[in-house]
Amino acid sequence: MSTSDFQIGRRGFLAVAGLGVVLTGCGSSDPRSGSSPAAPDASFVFAQAAAPATLDPSISNSVETSRIAAQILEGLVKADPSTGEPQPGLAESWETNDDDRSVTFTLRRGITFHDGAALDAHAVRANFDKWRAQAESEEPWAPRTSFATVFRHGNSEPSISSSYEGCEVIDDRTVKVVLRHAYYPLLHALTQPSFGIASPEAITSGTSHVHPVGTGPFRFIAAEARSVQLSVNPDYWGELGHLGTVEFRSIPDPKVRYAALVSGQVDAYDQVGLDAFAPLARSGTQVLFRDPYSVSYVGINQRVPILRDIKVRRAIAASIDRGAIARELFPNGTNVADQFIPARFNVDGEDLKVPGFNHQRARELLADSTYDGAPLTFYYPRNTSRLYLQQPEQVFAMISSQLTRAGFNLDPVAVNWDDDYVQKVTDPQSPHALSLLGWSGGFRDPDNFLGPLLGSPNAELGVRDPGLFTAVNRAAAMSGDAARANTYRALNNRVSELLPAVPLAHPVSAVAVNNRVETFPLTSTGHELFNDLTLRNS
Repeated sequence: MSTSDFQIGRRGFLAVAGLGVVLTGCGSSDPRSGSSPAAPDASFVFAQAAAPATLDPSISNSVETSRIAAQILEGLVKADPSTGEPQPGLAESWETNDDDRSVTFTLRRGITFHDGAALDAHAVRANFDKWRAQAESEEPWAPRTSFATVFRHGNSEPSISSSYEGCEVIDDRTVKVVLRHAYYPLLHALTQPSFGIASPEAITSGTSHVHPVGTGPFRFIAAEARSVQLSVNPDYWGELGHLGTVEFRSIPDPKVRYAALVSGQVDAYDQVGLDAFAPLARSGTQVLFRDPYSVSYVGINQRVPILRDIKVRRAIAASIDRGAIARELFPNGTNVADQFIPARFNVDGEDLKVPGFNHQRARELLADSTYDGAPLTFYYPRNTSRLYLQQPEQVFAMISSQLTRAGFNLDPVAVNWDDDYVQKVTDPQSPHALSLLGWSGGFRDPDNFLGPLLGSPNAELGVRDPGLFTAVNRAAAMSGDAARANTYRALNNRVSELLPAVPLAHPVSAVAVNNRVETFPLTSTGHELFNDLTLRNS
């Protein structure tokens, strides 16, 4: 299934970085002159839970790639950190036509890319052309790009039509995005780092995945196997903030991330593990919690014939104690999930059909089903922490024990996250029957959850329901808050009855920061902007 943590295969990025090759940033480095403030020189090290598979967020929108890219690339619009509403970015203003089928953007004046090229409408169109070509390509990751999932572009399913028509240059400062049919949350969707505008030269050279060049507050300097280094862009058009250099260091083990913070090797780290909360609190270390804005789930692959039996799928759901999983294996504040869309949207279904935990009922459903005891291959990730799944090994262990107790025969397959786990469970040739995965929201709209997961066919879940696809895509095109909310409530009911996957939890996640940090720009999406971070006594 589509996931916001898919990877393209780390060879493309780490074949360069893993060999110790350092890629040096290019472009103007002249300091600010005249009355402009001096560029900051403070350094900061942030520990992430995984290495980015690529530095191009239009290919992979994993949180690690997106967080790094957000410092380098900027979009036409950006998200208000509190509300998620679109705010001016590289576009100083925009106008939507009456039928919501085009948006005309007016670009800011005088902005240059890190390589010295000027931002203009032609550069914006070059990015849209690149994103469109990627979605239409034969690459295995193509259907999971943000462009493909937002615009439903490049899909071979006859019932699904692309909403994207094109990107038109009106003049140097004016560009129009034209749709074939309305997509209500378009502006919200464009706030994602995956729609960050890259230098046309970086696009032409084909180096965006290892050396992104944008207009943002930081420039790419170097990459190694477990580290990406950025430096402040002294010519940035906006606020520079307090940091002169930022290193994003990949540390998969949460205990090692904790030790790195305590020993002073890093200044902050993401995905605080359960065992670290108490000692961090005792030491007075700041721990900042994100609101639940992701969903973990057990995917059920209906390409496996036995799993097309709804009684088997219901038996799987009734076997799993979601309450115990949320309570014991996720941080306090995590919500048990009965549906994929988080509670913040207030579109909860009012007639949800996901069976509650009941082993006796699970055994009864199984006995009355077509299940013959054949082993079900169950893929799960190792050596990672995700916004939606901080301890995947432990979650899998509890679920597999519960499924076995109910009468299922499982064939576990553990895959290291960095060995392209997501690619393996979304490969049409994958033999998996069940999979443990999740989705992290990238923009504020219910379609950001149902669209990528159930708006088109995918290889993880094997759902082929044209009626469901049509319903999800019609909801995305709707305007009007009340009617749209009711539509999503009805969709949540419908999805819970079809049960293409078992939603487990809407987790909170946490970032720990040392006492150098005065304010940290926490966001529910994990796309923090480090020029908004402030240090004490800076």
